[in-house]
Amino acid sequence: MITTTRATGLAAAAAIVGIALSGCAASAPGDDGQQLTTVRFGIPTQMGANNSPMAVAKAMGYFEAEGLQVELVHTTDATSIIQGVDSGSLELGSTPPEPLLQAIEQGSDVTLVYNYIRRQTGSVASLADGPIQELEDLEGGIVGQASLGTSNLLLSNGILASVGLKEDVDFTNLAVGTGAAALQALKTGQVQALSLWDTEYAAFEASGVELNYFTTEDVASLFSTTYFTSPDYLEEHADTVAGFGRAVAKATLFTATNPEAALRIMYESYPNTLLAGSTADEQLKTDIVALQRRVELLTAGDPQDTGTWGAYAPDAVAAWEKFAAEAGIVTEKIALAPHVTDEYEKTYNDFDANVVIADAEGWSVE
Repeated sequence: MITTTRATGLAAAAAIVGIALSGCAASAPGDDGQQLTTVRFGIPTQMGANNSPMAVAKAMGYFEAEGLQVELVHTTDATSIIQGVDSGSLELGSTPPEPLLQAIEQGSDVTLVYNYIRRQTGSVASLADGPIQELEDLEGGIVGQASLGTSNLLLSNGILASVGLKEDVDFTNLAVGTGAAALQALKTGQVQALSLWDTEYAAFEASGVELNYFTTEDVASLFSTTYFTSPDYLEEHADTVAGFGRAVAKATLFTATNPEAALRIMYESYPNTLLAGSTADEQLKTDIVALQRRVELLTAGDPQDTGTWGAYAPDAVAAWEKFAAEAGIVTEKIALAPHVTDEYEKTYNDFDANVVIADAEGWSVE
């Protein structure tokens, strides 16, 4: 069944310079002189509202409390991150499952270790008053993608396959970027639809743009961005992975408790996330809408109350196996479950939530 929804929406583009995928991990001294383990963490998007919990984990000392110095490595595609983890130039990576399933099919051995975004972020969107009122209308059309290496391309191809449309036969994909550039491409008819994610769409809505959303019930129920590593790294550095996950859980709870604080921390730590000519107060009006949308997905199922930060539900893993095969993401059904571990779930959730909540509620810009 195809699900179509309509909402209103503004784009906030934010970027920082990516760190090169090279070099070797090393130890570095912390503020108190303790040796920190360097973790290079690959992210297929730039720093912005959607990644603000990472800024929180760094600024609030959650990573350092675990003995970690985390270097964020920003790329424009998931493939380079998977290759980086495979080669050892990255210790951990972040991506939705689509490219991981393809990599597994091609022989890569990866282990999914932390379920970060617990519901699907991606969908296909069109202008509410435009010609695309149902997925079938995209026959012969062009779908705008952040890049042609993004996992969202695979997801939207799967959504369109549900109505019998095939890439490069019935429609084409075109790289249009994100933020204002993507919205302009949609408004001018360069593309008839976009395949982006929740925070991008929420930012569009904040400017009053009305959108139609298209997905399927199966897609809407899937988890999205997940953290992964190599089995070899996990075997040798299990404590590092567990500590990383616990720091992320704390940062996510902080962000959910006080989204404005998370954004202001990000602006201070990553000044380039402020658009040229915008003050923090001005940009906050847009970014808070996007982040609040993301928080809904980060906290789906109430992981704090259920003690399931980072956990994978077996039926959710099975749903990805089924969808990937049916949508043509992989050529035949792949067993994802052997590549998923919940061994560190207990550690991820072993922290004093009251302290984190107090940190968030008491945070001040001064």
